[in-house]
Amino acid sequence: MLGFLKNILHRKFTPLNLIAINKERLLGNYRALSEVNPNVKVAPVLKSNAYGHGIGLVGKILDEVAAPFICVDSLYEAFQLYSKIEIKTPILIMGYIHPQSLSVKKLPFSFAVYDLEHVKVLDQFQSGARIHIFVDTGMHREGVGMGDLPGFLRELKKLKHIEVEGLMSHLADPAKPESPLTKKQINNFGEARKMVIEAGFTPKWFHMGGTYGLLNGLTVGCNLVRVGRAVFGIDDRDSRALNLKLKPVLRHSTKIVQIKNVEKGEKIGYAGTYTASKDMKIAILPLGYNDGVDRRLSDKGVVMIGEAECPIIGLVSMNITTIDITHVKEPFLGQEVVVFSDNAEDPNSVVNSSKAGGMLAHEMLIHIAESTKRIVV
Repeated sequence: MLGFLKNILHRKFTPLNLIAINKERLLGNYRALSEVNPNVKVAPVLKSNAYGHGIGLVGKILDEVAAPFICVDSLYEAFQLYSKIEIKTPILIMGYIHPQSLSVKKLPFSFAVYDLEHVKVLDQFQSGARIHIFVDTGMHREGVGMGDLPGFLRELKKLKHIEVEGLMSHLADPAKPESPLTKKQINNFGEARKMVIEAGFTPKWFHMGGTYGLLNGLTVGCNLVRVGRAVFGIDDRDSRALNLKLKPVLRHSTKIVQIKNVEKGEKIGYAGTYTASKDMKIAILPLGYNDGVDRRLSDKGVVMIGEAECPIIGLVSMNITTIDITHVKEPFLGQEVVVFSDNAEDPNSVVNSSKAGGMLAHEMLIHIAESTKRIVV
């Protein structure tokens, strides 16, 4: 009896929902992006839980590539990488940090800055802090305005305990390299660079582009790009044109937990939005919009069981999704269902699923629950 109990207690839980992260694909995507322009280094962006892939797993893998930086949005994300994963790659925090948080302890990170009071707190409590001046070149989101930059730089010169490590901005419409806004931003960044250097600063890094910026050659005056979705193989027309052959890194799977027959005319799900047009067999999946199956995939998305495409039917619930398995041969409880495929051509790839739901691919990815088990394969 005692031996039986020990066997049970030492067994591991079996997750119903599982995300597999392909290490070789992730590293291969990074290498391919790094070869687009040998004069421009690639800094992977791991904000929002590494675009839903899992910041810990991805950070540990990309720590191998010796990138100039790993970019994150928050102090919390930076500590996830630095303290929990103990990565050696420098970390650039691009988002705002509450000043009080900067006064607690010495932080080994680089900081994007655009507020003078914020910089003064860094100067006071983070002696030797490395900063990247974030200039607003025309997107009119965060950043020091072009007209305010000269005064900002004059005040910055008075501070003695910070190092200007970089100058950065962000492109509003990099998918359209010929647009007046894109051209204006590139010109403004050139002017900002000139102002910074004339003010006596010598930044090592100049960066304003992301994935589209790199793929569309919008790196004039830059030696670094911050790349997010492309590292994860979230392909688009630009990367296909360059024949990079980026490969999706994430595969999301689940298990069938119930099978039932439904007669023609019966309604399925909340509000009965789906009516069976024929006698059909359906399956219940133990995940929903809490787990990353966006509600906009209701009656539009598909999942796959083997080679069979299984439409999502009825409204996606918080933790339950219903699918049509009428054409699946001999379905069974516990059978694997691929929710998001790592084959870019499959109808349930991240890109194709997001198109079906009328959303951005990375918008859908970041809503995959952080609690879902992730493994490296």
